[in-house]
Amino acid sequence: MEITKLGLALALAGVLSLGAAFSLDVQAAEYKPKVVAKSLHKGALTGVDGKTVIVKHFTLPAGFVGGKHFHPADVFVYVLEGELTVETEKGVLTVRAGELYPEVPGMVMRGKNLSTSGPAKILVFQVGDTGKPMMIKAK
Repeated sequence: MEITKLGLALALAGVLSLGAAFSLDVQAAEYKPKVVAKSLHKGALTGVDGKTVIVKHFTLPAGFVGGKHFHPADVFVYVLEGELTVETEKGVLTVRAGELYPEVPGMVMRGKNLSTSGPAKILVFQVGDTGKPMMIKAK
């Protein structure tokens, strides 16, 4: 009889542990800060047939790590506040407030805000072929 009570107690403890772990994972996912993106302009590039220009403002929260991706056309990133860390096949580069980073078309990259205390704010100017993706996810 004691073995059954012990087995029941261990099983209950296991179920409670799984429930607590699941709850913490859900809470972490719910409260993870997200990027705030604001579209400032999207339209045809005057005088250049078949090209679209996009201008966006992004606020990257502290600790942000973006997904790997590339852009098939020109992208220029101006850092307004904080720092943007860019990882590419050529290495790691930190772009600080007041600096411009011209992304190389077709090069896989990942952007990060390594700050633990504050956001990075960036202005992105992008030109691409009308009707085609401006960003493509990479592995």
